[in-house]
Parts: sequence; structure tokens; C-alpha cells
Amino acid sequence: MNPTPTIMSNKPNTEKPNRKLSNQEKEVFVLDYVRTNSPSSRRQAIHVYTPLVEYIARKLAFNKDDVPDLSQVGAIGLLKSLENFDPSKEIAFSTFASSNIIGEIKHYLRDKCRIVKLPRKLQETYSKIRQLIKVETQKNNKPPTVKDIAFKLDVSEDIVIQSMEAGQSHRVLSLDKPLGSSGDFDDSFTLMDSLGVESKDDHLLNKEVLKQALLSLPDRGQRIIYLRYYEGLTQKEIATRMRLSQMHISRLLNDSIKKLKRKLK
Repeated sequence: MNPTPTIMSNKPNTEKPNRKLSNQEKEVFVLDYVRTNSPSSRRQAIHVYTPLVEYIARKLAFNKDDVPDLSQVGAIGLLKSLENFDPSKEIAFSTFASSNIIGEIKHYLRDKCRIVKLPRKLQETYSKIRQLIKVETQKNNKPPTVKDIAFKLDVSEDIVIQSMEAGQSHRVLSLDKPLGSSGDFDDSFTLMDSLGVESKDDHLLNKEVLKQALLSLPDRGQRIIYLRYYEGLTQKEIATRMRLSQMHISRLLNDSIKKLKRKLK
């Protein structure tokens, strides 16, 4: 595609265009950078796609103060997109970049907002316990007892129990786990998909926004949402499983949904 005279003028790269550029016009700078590796085209590409980074950062931030940090992280995704973009794959750069930007911010949020941080010693012990349980179960067709584990790892039974409890509390629900591989569902259909479907770039972004909102709920709220909309249990069945009254489950479910709505606003 031939660029318009406005884009290809010799004005300084720092000058903002006096009209909003189309996606095709923006992509001219990307294609030129891929072809020539020109620092000028790289600067222009970064400049015209920075609003995309900031838009995604605002969508994924639940605190306005976090937007600058998320924008910086998202900018890394934009730079990686410029370096790895392959025009021959016939995918729009905005789509390719959005995926990378969201990915960078997603990893940052996971590291920053990890619900429970295990002490290194407990984490290492829990890892050994998991491996030992796997091996012993395969070998003896039954899992080892706490006493067996303590003996084989040369630690006290209290340490084994503490490590296992800490390890289990560290686990959170996987909101990307497939709903199933049989019947009406396929391996790529997740809880996020079942809570609403969008299209094109907005689908990826809205999916991640909803995921972060769900992860902001307390553990019990996440579990109730999971059981209700992932496993399809009724409130009565959830109450039985969690050993709570159905009225309590109903109240917790409604509170969780209200919190999600506030977050998503």
C-alpha cells in the first residue's frame, strides 16, 4: 500500500498528525520498519501505537495509579511485537500487538498480585512432596501417608502437613482451563468464553479484564463462581459441597457478582 503524502512528509517524527490515522496508515510505519530496520520508522510506529498500549493499560488497571506502570510494561509488549512481526502471516499488526501487550501486562499482574507467597523452604518442600506422592502412587497404587513422606524426606510430620496446607492454599482456580473435550464443548472453550463472547481484538481484551476482576474476588467468592458457572452446580449443590446454607451461598454469589460489576465499571 502506498502511504499518503501526509504520512510520508519530511516533518519531524515527534510532530503529531492533525487527524486520526487509520489502522492501515499506522501499519505503514511497521511495514517500513520490518523492511528497512529504520530507526525513524521504529520511532513513528511506537508513537502511533502508544495510544493502544495506554488504552489496554487503562482497561486492565483497577487503580488509576497503576496505569503508568502498566503502560510501561505494555510498551515492552509493543517493542517485542515490532521485532517479531511477520507481514507474510497476513495478520493485522494491531491484533498481533494487542495479544503481546496483554500478555506482558498479564504476566506482570500475576507476579505482582499473587494471592499467597510461600516461604521458599515450604515451597521447596511442597514441590518434593508432590513429586514423591506421584512416584509412590504409581509404584504402590496408593498415595503415601504423611508418616511415609516425612520418613522419606527426613523431615517432621508437622513440616509435611504445613507444606501441604500452604501448597494447597497457594493454588487458585484456573480460569483458562478448558470446560471439556467431549459433547458440546471443545478444548479451547473456557469459563471466560462461557461468560460472554465478543469479537476480534475486544474479545481478547475483555476476556483478560474479566479474568483480572474474578481474581480480585476472595477465594470463597472465586470458588462459588467457579462451581456455579464452570461446573454448573445449583446453589443447593454448592451449599452441600461447601457445608454452608443455601441462603448463605445465594448471598455470597450475589455479593460476588456485584463486586464483579463494580470492578468491570
